[in-house]
Amino acid sequence: MKLSTAKKFLADHWVTIIILIVLAMGIWFRATAYGDLRLSAGMSDTPSYINSSRADIFSSQMFSGERLFTTNLLYKFANDPNRCPLTVIGNPSVGVEVPRALQACFDKIAVLQNTLSIIGWSFLALILARWLSHPLYKIMAVFLVLAFGFAPQIAEWDSVLSSESISLSMFAIVTGLMLEISQRIAKERKQQSPATTRSLIAIWLVIFLLWVFLRDVHVYACLITAVLLLPFLVVKRLRISSSIPIVAYVLSGVFILGMYTTQKSPRWELPLFHVMDGRVFTDQGMINYFAARFNMPQDPSSPEYTEWFNTRGFRSYGIFLATHPRYVLSALMERSGYLSEDFIQPYFTTAEIRSRKTLLDVGRIVHPETNAVFLVDLILAASILIASLKYPTDRLWAWTWITAWMFFFGSVSVLLSFFGDNIGIHRHIFPYVEIFRLLLWIGLLASMDSLVRGPESISIQSKE
Repeated sequence: MKLSTAKKFLADHWVTIIILIVLAMGIWFRATAYGDLRLSAGMSDTPSYINSSRADIFSSQMFSGERLFTTNLLYKFANDPNRCPLTVIGNPSVGVEVPRALQACFDKIAVLQNTLSIIGWSFLALILARWLSHPLYKIMAVFLVLAFGFAPQIAEWDSVLSSESISLSMFAIVTGLMLEISQRIAKERKQQSPATTRSLIAIWLVIFLLWVFLRDVHVYACLITAVLLLPFLVVKRLRISSSIPIVAYVLSGVFILGMYTTQKSPRWELPLFHVMDGRVFTDQGMINYFAARFNMPQDPSSPEYTEWFNTRGFRSYGIFLATHPRYVLSALMERSGYLSEDFIQPYFTTAEIRSRKTLLDVGRIVHPETNAVFLVDLILAASILIASLKYPTDRLWAWTWITAWMFFFGSVSVLLSFFGDNIGIHRHIFPYVEIFRLLLWIGLLASMDSLVRGPESISIQSKE
């Protein structure tokens, strides 16, 4: 009797058992493969995170200072200059690559970054598997997402004292929650949203806002999300959870707040200086255009130029990019190599990481170093949309929404990061190129799963 019961249990739950085994092995590997999780290395921007974190937690400087709110919170662990000296700083621009070290106070940040990374990628892997139907794709989803997040291309950044690690880890959690919520709402359309779904929306909103206030470019995620929610507010037959209008209004308000605090902060000044110095003043045609169109003084050392830069520079450069798509496309093509780089962290040495060459080779499989990723993502997103229009099922529309969100946010973020500075482009665009590489696997799995599953009988319709 016991043997038959065990066989029945295995027959009913073999997929779950395999997923849990893969997950446990992945977590064990990630926790042990890269050495002590407390080790860290600083980089050129780390002192600015430390200095900015000294702002009072209830002051406006937490949002409009040198760095943003969430990194200010994180670096409060290490904002005492006497008790928390920063002793290890890598600087690839001058060829300085140093071993990681156990640094007082910064060990807490390193542990938090590594732990959040393990949690974030594990969570996304499980949620993705949960909403796929075919057993093979469920297992592949866990394996692929863990391989993606635990490969050196991302995992080594968890020891670097900057915003990239926590940005990607929180993105994994945000995306996982969005996928869970969208699929739940699709499944429960004809019912009032249960308390669990409303609670998940509240949790997602808190985590989403913490993620938004990690980097300036993330504030555009609020606008993109609000725009993608708009059809569910204005089209009667698409209206869903009553929480959606509240979320859209909150995100719109946060976007306005984020844009205001960005312009009031000094964060834009140095990147814009790099842009003007490296892109505008190296091209006589652009100098002439900015002088004629925006009344820019042509001597960058003059007091008149300084006043123009402080009052009109940010807006003028933004208008130029928005009205010159040909320049944007040509600049992207000329420097397209930035978009297909390996993004291996350049700040600390890795001799102590065993089998690193093998890990990098595996990482290159799940992090394809080719610009073809962008085209494939576009094709996958379009195919999911076409399938949703042909077979308008609730679940397919949920997949369409999440892939559209990732594609549009990734596109806006890559463009803003690419043109937002002329120094450190490699590091600035890294998290957002990785969104496209992740979308490749999510879109592929969703497309294949829907193809195997076939059209469903339940389609979108208005509530009774």
